[in-house]
Amino acid sequence: MDRQAVYMYKLPDEESFTGIALDVHMHKGNLRYFDTNRGHEIPGKLKEETEKGFTFISEGYMPGEWQFKVLTIEEFKRKYYKLVEGGQALAAKLNTTEDLHQWYQREFII
Repeated sequence: MDRQAVYMYKLPDEESFTGIALDVHMHKGNLRYFDTNRGHEIPGKLKEETEKGFTFISEGYMPGEWQFKVLTIEEFKRKYYKLVEGGQALAAKLNTTEDLHQWYQREFII
């Protein structure tokens, strides 16, 4: 889990990744993240972690297995640019995953 990374997440029983999470970290047994609108704090446990993401077991809101995957520039340009105002122009301007994550951090003051 990397607080500087931007993640896509998928809630239990959902077919696809539908949300964006920033500043993701564990704090006193809770998963904390910011979804570009507000902060969240969900009780639970980290199940598995890889370089590309992690799995979290929620014991609070939407109980069950949540999947988090690092948002890459390729995924952003394919699908997730639609979640951002002016996303098409942004997708054309950004070239790397690092550029994308830095843009999110600046835009949402993380």
